[in-house]
Amino acid sequence: MPAFLDSDYAKVVGAVALATGDRERAEDAVQDALVKTLSGDTEPENLSGWVTVVAINFVRQAWRRTAAQGRAYVRAVVWDDTADDESERAVDAIAVREALDRLPERQRLAVTLHYFEGLTVDQVASALDVSSGTIKTQLSRGRAALARSLRREAA
Repeated sequence: MPAFLDSDYAKVVGAVALATGDRERAEDAVQDALVKTLSGDTEPENLSGWVTVVAINFVRQAWRRTAAQGRAYVRAVVWDDTADDESERAVDAIAVREALDRLPERQRLAVTLHYFEGLTVDQVASALDVSSGTIKTQLSRGRAALARSLRREAA
């Protein structure tokens, strides 16, 4: 667990925040998922992926309870006018984040879990309780929508 906290915690929080659009809830959900892991009998094979999926499910459950799915977006970008490269990366990050925010929830979750968290198509399908074909469709549609959205941003 300490190795996970040192190497993967921030990445998992970022992935959950991308998938859910709410960094504060993402941090809370990841911590809740870690507590669930610690209180369980076994440690999952892919701890990072498991915690990500559980945390996303926690956030989705909270959405259902409050009927506020994805409306509370947090934009956490550090802007440094003196560093052009960092400024460009920040602008790119904002564009990608906004493009992800415009995706339907299923596409956003599939894209985030697969491309940002590195889960396989089968792992994403299992986590979201759908078929691999459904995930492939969601990934294809998500990539196409992101491409259209980012092309508009660049123009």
